[in-house]
Amino acid sequence: MWTRRILISLLALATLGGCAVFLAQRYGDKLSIELTEQELQTRLAARFPVQNCSLIIVCLDITAPKLKLVEDSDRIALAADLLVTVVQRRYAGTLAFSGKVRYVAESGEFFLDDIEIQRLDLEGVPTQYTEMLRSRGPAVLRGVLANKPIYTLKSDTAQQRLARLTVRDVRVVGGKLRVSFVGSNP
Repeated sequence: MWTRRILISLLALATLGGCAVFLAQRYGDKLSIELTEQELQTRLAARFPVQNCSLIIVCLDITAPKLKLVEDSDRIALAADLLVTVVQRRYAGTLAFSGKVRYVAESGEFFLDDIEIQRLDLEGVPTQYTEMLRSRGPAVLRGVLANKPIYTLKSDTAQQRLARLTVRDVRVVGGKLRVSFVGSNP
């Protein structure tokens, strides 16, 4: 009884996969979506502020992210306001960084990996904490953002759920983030 259900489920999944490949080959040149900076900015802003207190005596609050697409790249640049709390003293600053887009098919989510810090400016931070923030802060930022999606593909319909499984490439083209699906032209 259970074996039959499992076989039917596997057959259904194989059929869906075959349909996805067929559709990708037949309509490949039309199988991409483009997201503007404003669309991404709106979705990203809803996922902030981010707070992390993993440095024991230091907490980082990252707020007001501003997204910038880097042309002909798989990276997204961000600038954000930063509030660092060190033993109940607060220091404001700014942070600029970029990350490579990583897609997770199971959840339809896009994350930033390979984060590179371009600028970390803080006003009035005591010297003994400055070095700790500069050396450990980027790793904390990478850890926080690696699990915080910047965008999620919808899954309201069967077509959207199927499309989530066929993402091939994510790049910035023509000032937009282009999500290409299997079978589409790059």
